[in-house]
Amino acid sequence: MSAVFPNDWITGALLGMMPVGLILAALPPARDTRKSAVMYRNRVRWAAIFSLLAALTADMTFLLGFRGNLTLTQLSIGKLGFALPVSIDINGLTMALATLVSFVIAIIAQYSVQYLDGDPQQARFARLLAFTAGFFIMVVIAGNLGLFTLGIIATGFSLHRLLKFYGDRPKAIMAAHKKTIFSRTADLSLVVATILVGHSVGSLQFARIGAFAEHTNKLPISLQIAAWLIITAVILKSAQFPFHGWLIQVMEAPTPVSALMHAGVVYSGAIIALRTSQLLSKEPTALIFLSLIGLLTVVIASLVMTTQSAVKSMLAWSTNAQLGFMSLELGLGLFPLALLHLIGHSLYKAHAFLSSGSVTDQLRQVPPGVKKEATLSLWITSVILGLMITAGSAWVFGENPVHDPSWIALVMIIAVAVSQILIKGLQFPSITDRVLSVVIAAGMSLTYLLLHTLFVKGFPLNTVTYDKSDTVLYWGLVTLVAMCFLLLSWIQGPGRRQLSAKLQLALFTHLYNGLYVDYWVDQFSHRFWSEKVGIKSPRKNLAMESMQSIEKNQAELMSSGGPQ
Repeated sequence: MSAVFPNDWITGALLGMMPVGLILAALPPARDTRKSAVMYRNRVRWAAIFSLLAALTADMTFLLGFRGNLTLTQLSIGKLGFALPVSIDINGLTMALATLVSFVIAIIAQYSVQYLDGDPQQARFARLLAFTAGFFIMVVIAGNLGLFTLGIIATGFSLHRLLKFYGDRPKAIMAAHKKTIFSRTADLSLVVATILVGHSVGSLQFARIGAFAEHTNKLPISLQIAAWLIITAVILKSAQFPFHGWLIQVMEAPTPVSALMHAGVVYSGAIIALRTSQLLSKEPTALIFLSLIGLLTVVIASLVMTTQSAVKSMLAWSTNAQLGFMSLELGLGLFPLALLHLIGHSLYKAHAFLSSGSVTDQLRQVPPGVKKEATLSLWITSVILGLMITAGSAWVFGENPVHDPSWIALVMIIAVAVSQILIKGLQFPSITDRVLSVVIAAGMSLTYLLLHTLFVKGFPLNTVTYDKSDTVLYWGLVTLVAMCFLLLSWIQGPGRRQLSAKLQLALFTHLYNGLYVDYWVDQFSHRFWSEKVGIKSPRKNLAMESMQSIEKNQAELMSSGGPQ
C-alpha cells in the first residue's frame, strides 16, 4: 500500500489538524449576545467532532501502514546545543491517547451545550474549553519533550481560567490558585528536565531519548537529575498526597470542567511517564519513590472516599485514589497496565461526572434489604480463593509470578479486587449463586489479564518494562503493596467492626477532613492571594453529624425489622 501511495506523513497530518481546528475555533472574540453564544458553542462543538473524526481517520491510515513520523520544522534554541522540533510521533501510544482524548472532548463539548444554555458567559466558556482541549491534544500528540512541555504549560494557563469561570465563588478562586502553585512547580521541573535532556542527548525527540537510554548502561548525572525532575512533575501533575487538595476543591467549577480535568488533563503526569519510560527505567530508585508516593495516595484516598457525602467530592477522592494506583503501576514498571488503567478510568470518570446529577435519583430508590457485612472467616476465604483464581489465571497466560516480583504485586492487587465479588456472592444462601459468583470472579480475572497481555503486545515501543533486579528494596516494596491492599480490603470489610465506636468516630472525623494536610497549603496560598474563604457563622462538625445520623438510621432500621 505504501508503495502505491508513499505519503507516510498523512497520519501525522491528520493528528496535527486536531489541535489546530480547536484553537482556530477559539480565536474569534466572544460577544455577550445570545446569537453570538449559540454560534460560538456550535462552532466549538463541531470543531470537537472534527477532531474526533480526524483521530478515527488517522487510526485507519495507521492500520493501513502510514506510520511515518512528522516533523514540520526545527526551532533553534540559542546556544543550548539542541533544537525544538515541531513534531508528531506516530505509534500505538499516540494513536490510542489521541483517540481517547478527542472522544472525551467531543462528549464534553456536546454536554456543555445544554448544561450552560442560558448562561450569559457560555460563549466565554466555549472559547476557553476549545483552547484547553486544543492545547491538551497538542500534549498528547507531541513527538518531543519540548513540545510536550510547551503544550502542558499552555493547557495549565487555559485550564486555570476555566477553573475560575465563576469568579464570585471564593472557594473556586482559591482552589485554582492552589493548583497554580503545584502546576507551575511541575512546569518548571519539566523545563529544567527538557534542557538537561536536550543538552545530554542532543535531541528532544522521545524516540531519540528512548534509544539513547536503551544503549546506555548507566545514565549520566544530568539525565539522572532529569529523571527525578520528571518524577517530580508526575507527582505534582497527578495530585499525589499531600499535594492533592486542589483536585478535591475544584468542584466549584462547572461539571464539564470537572469532567475535562478528571477524565483528561490530570493524566498529563502519567502520559509523560509513559513517553519517557525508557529513560525512567534506567533510574529505578526514582520509580520506587514514585511507587511509594502512589501507594500512600491509594491508601489514604480510598479511605477518605468512603466518608464523603457529596457526590462530586466522592468522585474527586476516587480520582485521587486511581491516580495513586496509576503512579504505583508506573513505579513498579507495569507501564502497559498503567496505560490500560488510564484509558479505562478516563472513560469511566467522564461518564461518572457527566451523569452525577442522576445519582440523587438512585439514592431515592428503596434498598432491596439490609446490607450484610462480611465475617472475618468469609473475608479470609474470599481472599484466599481470589489469590488461587488470579494465580491460576496468570498461569493460563504463561506467567509465573514466583519469578517476577512485579507479577506478585499484580496478582495480589487483582486478587483483592476479585475477592470483593466473592465476598458478596458467597453470602447468597443458594449454592448456584455461590458457584456463579466464583465463575464471574474467574471471568473478571481472566479478562483483566487478557487486556494486560494485549496492551503489553500492542504497545512494545513506548511502554518498556525496566530491568528489575532481585533486590531487597524492590521485594520490600512488593510486600508493602500486598500488605496495604489487604489492609484496605480488611478495613472496608470485617475490620471496621473490630474497632471500637470511639475509634471509628475518630477515624471517620479525621478522614472526612482529609487528615488536615491541606490546611498548610491553604495557609501558604493565602500569603500570595487575597481571596480567602471566610465563614462568619460557627462551623459545624459535619463528619460527626453524618456519623451520628448513620448510626441513628441503622438503629431505626434494625428495630423495625428491616425495610418492608
